[in-house]
Amino acid sequence: MNDRSVGVEIDATAKWLEGRGIVGAASLLRRVARQRDEAVRQLDLQPTSPAHQAGGGERPAPRDLDAAAEAAMLRTDVARLQAHAERAGWVADPAAKRLWRWRDGWWELGHRRRNPKDGYHDTGWYLWGPVGSYDGEWVDRHKGPAMAEAERLITKHRAATGEGQR
Repeated sequence: MNDRSVGVEIDATAKWLEGRGIVGAASLLRRVARQRDEAVRQLDLQPTSPAHQAGGGERPAPRDLDAAAEAAMLRTDVARLQAHAERAGWVADPAAKRLWRWRDGWWELGHRRRNPKDGYHDTGWYLWGPVGSYDGEWVDRHKGPAMAEAERLITKHRAATGEGQR
């Protein structure tokens, strides 16, 4: 496992969340990353990528069992956070007519008024998802049917990409 890629993903996800006004989740993800970095520092671990192993002087051998245990614990914590977020279902955003949902990525269901110049040809609820999924797909005029249709579209997308089998 490349610890540097995990940090990049967390930072990118946190920036994405902040850009959509979900500051609490972004700060939680950053706190988990800081805890991971602190654990790595306390355990006196070395980065595992070859670029970091090339230079520098002699260092004590990393404690592999401790590192594996810490990494497993952090993966478990992230998995728990994702499971709780998925179980929460659609969460309302108090700042706007938006709902948020976690299912292998953040999904937004937002209400927009008709504005053909901006690409909204009908008043109603639109769905946005992770890259490669939906980007402003009109779902329905009313909230209840829009939520049900959004769930169907998300499930359909996950089945098509193979994410539902994880």
